[in-house]
Amino acid sequence: MRKPIIACVIGLTLLSGSQAWAGITAIDFESLASQEVVDDQFLGLGADFNASARVLSLSEGTLDPDYPPYSGDKVISDNPLSGTGIIRIDAIGSLWSMAGAYVTGSASVTLTAYACDSSVLGNASTGGANRISDRTGLPPNIFLSVNAPNIAYVEFSDTGNEYTVDGVRYQPIPAPGAILLGSIGIGFVGWMRKHRAF
Repeated sequence: MRKPIIACVIGLTLLSGSQAWAGITAIDFESLASQEVVDDQFLGLGADFNASARVLSLSEGTLDPDYPPYSGDKVISDNPLSGTGIIRIDAIGSLWSMAGAYVTGSASVTLTAYACDSSVLGNASTGGANRISDRTGLPPNIFLSVNAPNIAYVEFSDTGNEYTVDGVRYQPIPAPGAILLGSIGIGFVGWMRKHRAF
């Protein structure tokens, strides 16, 4: 609970134009070691995984081939030491307007997005198991996403025993100062064009 509140305060009051991101941020886990706990390695990209996940690797034999990576060789799975079965990712530095990832599970996997006050902003689900061996007609690596204003954190959870997450994506909300500066810049360019001497 502590970290999303900090993210909400930072996201609403302290960001300058230099911190604003216009596009979608993507995280894969190729730079991490197999079995490494994912915590604050991506703070610089605006995400905190709260030690709620660990890295699994296909080539190193820690990942069951039934759960293929979306890209590369590595995925994350819930950290068994946390005992919750939930992977939580907090927005750091800026709230998000979209969050999602590619998921594969032995049962239905759900992505839920939350506001600063922990109210639910929206959710998405695979609708069933989508491992390769399940033959449910659902492909592995279903992209789940939620579009909502002011996402403070998201949680992945399932109704079974195992699931993997890969290719996490989110869209930070530009800081109010960046929006104002961008508007002023666009207005100035328009004024210059209109008043240009020919």
